[in-house]
Amino acid sequence: MSSLVLLHGWGLTPAVWQALQAALPNQHSIALHCRPPAGSLADWADAISAEIPPGSVVLGWSLGAMLAMSLAARHPQHVAKLILIAATPRFVQSADWPHALDAATVTAFRQSFTAQPARTLSRFIALQAFGDEARSQVAAQLTAALADAQAEHAALAHGLRLLEESDLRSSLPSSGLPCLLIHGQADALMPPAASEWLAQRWPLSQQLILPAVGHAPHLSCPARLAQAIESFLNAQPR
Repeated sequence: MSSLVLLHGWGLTPAVWQALQAALPNQHSIALHCRPPAGSLADWADAISAEIPPGSVVLGWSLGAMLAMSLAARHPQHVAKLILIAATPRFVQSADWPHALDAATVTAFRQSFTAQPARTLSRFIALQAFGDEARSQVAAQLTAALADAQAEHAALAHGLRLLEESDLRSSLPSSGLPCLLIHGQADALMPPAASEWLAQRWPLSQQLILPAVGHAPHLSCPARLAQAIESFLNAQPR
C-alpha cells in the first residue's frame, strides 16, 4: 500500500489532519510538519522530498497544496497520485490571474502578522471558517491545531512570503498525473475557479466541489472527504 502523505496549510500543525486520519483508518498516513526552509517553494519541495517515500499519494491543503504540486513537478518519482484541497497555482491576483486574493490584501496580512502574530492567526482562522455550514466546529478545530506564533514566527513569516511570491502556472506536474481536486464552494480565501483552472490542465483529474463548505473541508466534512479519497485511491487507471 502506498503511503498517504499529508501536507498542512499555513499557520497550522499536523494536528489539523486528525479528523481526516480517523476517517481513513485503512490508509497508512504520514502527517508532516510543514515549515519552510530559507529559499523558494522549489527549495522547500527539494528539502521535503527526503521525507516522502517513493510512489506516495501526496495530499496537500492550501499552501500545502502548492508544496505538493511543486514536489510532484520536481520529484515525480515520489508522487504516484495527488490530492489537493483548496488548491491554487498562485495565491495573489495579477493582471492575468483573477482567481485569487488581491495583492494589497495579502501584503497587509503579511505586515499584520509581523506586528501582531497571534491576533493575525486568529483572524486567519475566521477567514478559513467563514461561509462554512459547520463554522463553529471548523474554527474550534483550527484553533486547536494552531502553530505557536511566537516560537515559529520566522518560519511562518517566510511561509507568507512564499504564498505572496510563488506562481506555479508554468511549472505544474505532468498532465498525466492522476489528481483529485477538492474545494469548498464557499471558500473565502481561494475561489473554486482556481481549482477549476487546474482541472482543465490535468485530463486525469477528478473534481469535487462541496456546497456550503469553506476553506477547510477536511474539518467540515471529514467523512465525505474520506469517501471521495478512498474512491480515488481504489480507482483503476484510465
